[in-house]
Amino acid sequence: MPLAALAGAIHTGRLPAGRVPGKSQLWGQLFLNIRDGEGNVVSLGSDEQGDKIYALSVKGERGMVHRLVESFQSIYNIPEDELNLVDSGVRDNLYLLAGRLLCGSRFLAPLGYSLAAAGIKKIYGRLAELVHDVKTVRSNLP
Repeated sequence: MPLAALAGAIHTGRLPAGRVPGKSQLWGQLFLNIRDGEGNVVSLGSDEQGDKIYALSVKGERGMVHRLVESFQSIYNIPEDELNLVDSGVRDNLYLLAGRLLCGSRFLAPLGYSLAAAGIKKIYGRLAELVHDVKTVRSNLP
């Protein structure tokens, strides 16, 4: 489940920060590919400060992504404050995992989407809080 993309959509305002979106608003997001959203960089537009927001959901060794990006920053002399990587620390819960599994079945996909929606509802508040914290820290930077 691309939880990073959910957080990015909250950050850009594509999804509300103060409440869990309804199923139609949630599934209307083109980036939300329940079955295989990991490993693809998703552009989510810009936030209110004009910063471009991208999301990347990864499994396994998350630190490798940070090392890779830091290496490119060094090679191409990109200033540290030019790019901000945020690890949500949020993992798929059982509802999301079961939803992903069932979405692969033609007959059980509706149940899979319902379980995935329940899983998103369960973690949505943490993602919205993370977005708030990131925006607060960024607004306090010189």
